[in-house]
Amino acid sequence: MSTVTIAHLSDPHLPTEMVPPRLRERLNKRMFSYLSWKRRRRFIHRPEILARVMADIRSSSVNMIAVTGDLTNMGLPGECRQAMRWLEQMPAPCTVIPGNHDTLVQDNWHDTVGLWAPWMGPLPFPFVRRIGNVALIGVSSCVPVPWLLATGRVGAHQLQRLRTVLHETARQGLCRIVMIHHPPVPGLASPRKALTDMDDFATCIAHEGAEMVLHGHVHLSTLSSLPGPDRAVPVVGIASASARSCDPLRAAAWNRITVAGNGAGYTLGVTRRFFPAEGKDGTTQETIFEQPPPSSRFSGISTP
Repeated sequence: MSTVTIAHLSDPHLPTEMVPPRLRERLNKRMFSYLSWKRRRRFIHRPEILARVMADIRSSSVNMIAVTGDLTNMGLPGECRQAMRWLEQMPAPCTVIPGNHDTLVQDNWHDTVGLWAPWMGPLPFPFVRRIGNVALIGVSSCVPVPWLLATGRVGAHQLQRLRTVLHETARQGLCRIVMIHHPPVPGLASPRKALTDMDDFATCIAHEGAEMVLHGHVHLSTLSSLPGPDRAVPVVGIASASARSCDPLRAAAWNRITVAGNGAGYTLGVTRRFFPAEGKDGTTQETIFEQPPPSSRFSGISTP
């Protein structure tokens, strides 16, 4: 298998000078996001910083761009159309999942995140998009929740489907990379913003395995893990792609992920490119993960 290179970015919160929501749009949770944008977030999520990130991706050789949610700030139809135009201009094929800001309230699917269906796989969630021997598995953790909360939930039905998808893609020997918006490990998000069925998600991964999990949501570049059936599954988070910050872990960034077959499974490499508000762009040292062949549990192949 030739090497597949993926650019992972998240939470661009596409910077825009939004018009005030109409009256029917104010009487719900979107008003909080609008006020937050006007008072604070528009000074954090900057178009010039997002442009630096996208120019860097454009100058790199990537086969796929994986966006783990929060393309918008309020999930308004106009914002979703703007995000659709942004996706149309991607310098490489793109796979996207929604974030909690994209689904703040119940709204017409076709007028909002449904506009991004060309950049998803066959629905319902979890969908699968394959590039070479890599299966990108898109999970939605985003459902409308009460005011003051930004929690996520995968749900029993989707988790059952995820088990089936992970099982079948493992049987095919594919490198399985799961995309989810909320971090599926404890401690990264406060209870007000956490994945409420994180234990059920972890049980699914522990039983069926995956080669990597990608997430966003907390606007922080992180590296953690979940138990897998054979060895730990790396869980990789990334800061907001438009964040103005001098902190290297919170500054706008993207992960360059390479996947290569090594004859006995897959070698995955992760390098983070980050763009502090002041100072030069930075690159972290590559972190390497050696994963056994996913199909080994079905073929009698022993794993280390």
